[in-house]
Amino acid sequence: MKESIWPKILVWLSLCGYCSSSCAAMEISSRLENFIAKTDAVSTSGKPTEEKASLINAEYMKNFATDAAAIPDNELAAFFEATQYVMFYTLDRSKLSLFEMIFARLINIHEATSEQSGKLLQMYYALREFEKANSFIERYGRHPLQARPIIIKDLTSPSSTRTIWNFHPKRTLTRLDMGLQKGRHLVIIGSPYCPFATRAFSEIESSPMLAPLLPGRVTVMAMPDFNFDYDSYTRWNQSHPSLPFTLTHRREEWPEVSHWVSPLFLFFRDGKLESKFSGWDKDGNLGKIYEGFGIAASSDFGKR
Repeated sequence: MKESIWPKILVWLSLCGYCSSSCAAMEISSRLENFIAKTDAVSTSGKPTEEKASLINAEYMKNFATDAAAIPDNELAAFFEATQYVMFYTLDRSKLSLFEMIFARLINIHEATSEQSGKLLQMYYALREFEKANSFIERYGRHPLQARPIIIKDLTSPSSTRTIWNFHPKRTLTRLDMGLQKGRHLVIIGSPYCPFATRAFSEIESSPMLAPLLPGRVTVMAMPDFNFDYDSYTRWNQSHPSLPFTLTHRREEWPEVSHWVSPLFLFFRDGKLESKFSGWDKDGNLGKIYEGFGIAASSDFGKR
């Protein structure tokens, strides 16, 4: 009796399917690793922030440009990671809907992780999409980062070109116009997690020559990052009432900033940038702060 070949054919087809699936998994994994490696290299290149964002976005589009509905289920996690990476460095709002759709599909197939939830929530915070963050928390619970909704108030005028977010009691953030039009003003862009920035803040707070200027002439702004923690900022502000943190709204509001680094010091006079510098030396840079305010001695610099 001739042996049936169907069992062998079925085994062969099964092996082909397995190999095809394995090869696809290896291919997407390799693409993701290469993309992350190239992104990391660009991010540390010292190029201007906008140029780095353009290069990283081009690499992403070359490897991961597609419609969310066309992504195979077994590649969703890799696409989520790649999209999070490109948005981390570019803050490209146009990719937010794609990022959300990938996460929704991961939810639908029961493969979304708490880490991915946290990354999407931090993306909302970095893009200052606080209402979306609140909706996300209400829908999926407080598990990601143990976050709670934030009360949002936007009091900006339609014509405002520079705005900031101020922290208030009872988990409230208020967006306000930023007035730099009269006199000298120092804007410090930094992070409470940056040791160079915190050392700079400590030395500035301790300077008797700068003390009269801190309440009205110095603004500390946190750049958009992916470590937003409302409680951490409010604790800082309670401990440093003369140098409280505010939040930048959008990078586009600050065309004078080519390199978004921490700390960055911008000296304005009557609304126009006069000088800037970044970093904080081991021995301090108070001399540059005095120079930026036009302080030569303990004169009536508070009126400048």
